[in-house]
Amino acid sequence: MIFNGKDSVLGRLATYAAKAALEGEDVVIVNADGIVIVGDKNAIVHKYSELRRIGTMSKGPFFPRTVTGIIKRTIRGMVRRKRAHGMDAFRRIRVYEGLPEEYKNRELVDIAKVRTDRPVHKITVGELANVLKQRI
Repeated sequence: MIFNGKDSVLGRLATYAAKAALEGEDVVIVNADGIVIVGDKNAIVHKYSELRRIGTMSKGPFFPRTVTGIIKRTIRGMVRRKRAHGMDAFRRIRVYEGLPEEYKNRELVDIAKVRTDRPVHKITVGELANVLKQRI
């Protein structure tokens, strides 16, 4: 199953991807840098910055600052990754920032789109990753 991440809400897309992977399907998420986190932009950046500061360099917890890492970390929280079926499901998930050549002519599933009938406070995962990379 190939999900198009453009204008999709992160948490909702992650639940669909986790459930499909747990059912045995191979899951591919393309255009991951266009996935949206809904909420106040400053609060979201502060939350993810705090998650990066927790722990130590040797013990962790380690929180990613790349687009693919943030999305995979979100999905990881939705599968039981310490069990065999959860590990297998997590291995079936692939995340790409753009649209790779092998998926250009394939059918993409658009799911969990953000509302467009009114203004929504949001930040894309691509913007969040850029901010986190600057705040080393």
